[in-house]
Amino acid sequence: MTGAVLGGVLVSGVPVTSGPPSADVRALSAGSGHVLREEGRGHDEWLTIDRLERDGGDLPREGTTFEVRAGFEHKGERVMRKRAFSISVSERLSFATEYSNCEYGEDVPTSPVNRSFRKAVCWIDARIEPGESVDLAPIPLKVDRWANDETVSVADAGVREQWAASGVVWRNRHWGRGGKLTLAKRAGDVPPAARVKAAVDMSSGGLDVNVDSSWDIEVTGAALNGRRGEADTADLAMDFHGADVQAQRDPENSVPFARVRVQFPRGVTVLRSPKQCGNRVTKRPYYQCEYNLYTNSYDAPMLRDGYHEAFPFRLRIDDPSELTGGSISLDAPPEVLQDDADHANSTARITVEAVGGPDRTAWIVAAGAGTLALTGILAAVLLRARRRAD
Repeated sequence: MTGAVLGGVLVSGVPVTSGPPSADVRALSAGSGHVLREEGRGHDEWLTIDRLERDGGDLPREGTTFEVRAGFEHKGERVMRKRAFSISVSERLSFATEYSNCEYGEDVPTSPVNRSFRKAVCWIDARIEPGESVDLAPIPLKVDRWANDETVSVADAGVREQWAASGVVWRNRHWGRGGKLTLAKRAGDVPPAARVKAAVDMSSGGLDVNVDSSWDIEVTGAALNGRRGEADTADLAMDFHGADVQAQRDPENSVPFARVRVQFPRGVTVLRSPKQCGNRVTKRPYYQCEYNLYTNSYDAPMLRDGYHEAFPFRLRIDDPSELTGGSISLDAPPEVLQDDADHANSTARITVEAVGGPDRTAWIVAAGAGTLALTGILAAVLLRARRRAD
């Protein structure tokens, strides 16, 4: 009897003989590709992915495990054997089970702020007839700390999988030591929610995995004091706490996930502003500040727990009589603001207080009044002296 295991159930009809990888596969050096021997000439055909789903309706949480199901349809004309399948997950997900017919690794991102990915390349020996649909056994994944909006992609890699894609460096390359990832002939139809929409590359599909997590952006204000004409520095700041979020909201990395709005009190002059803060001229001018998380590629820079961005402003006190309140606040679209876990720390005060006695204007007024009073007294004394002389 021939068969394959799908979710722990033996399904007949698909011969699967995937044993341990051959010696030449196990000796695969970093950066090389492995060509699988196959029957026929089906190496120029690809399986079309038509199923990709996550088991369970509730959002996964940190420390939990969920399964991903992926399936393909053979729309070609030749019998296929010995396929390589690529499974890639974003860095806050990990493989809960490592199969012995899969090689695992993690890419080294071009920048520490970029998201990295874990990858498995699995080699399976299975005869797939034209017109047949097959499913990979459920792939168990674990949710790691700080997971948020994660991704999973599954692809038919044909008979060759190049680990060393241009510009990508892989670390921790190793073979799994568990059972074997299997492929089985599909029994039944694909659930509507699991169907993969048409894409440019129909051999691969991507799945977004939302996680039950939280994040918070905190802003820090300032309290300054000084004499009129003196200068001081307002050390404003933004801090990020919690699960990862993509720092930019568009593929070109030009629209930040959030900005910071700075409104200074009247009566002060900004002598120097941070380079990431631009002045916005309105009825009451304000500054709009961005964090320094950009890349020169389409890689997604990430806001991670503990990220800190300082916004030092150099100010001068010009008019103590107009030192009304200022503020620093989180500036983002409503859908971003509503997901912030702590709204109380999304706004902070900026206060400036004049100290050291009356200001110069008041002193001049007082001095002028004193001079007039003294003149009046002297005039009265002279008038009395004249009267006595007469």
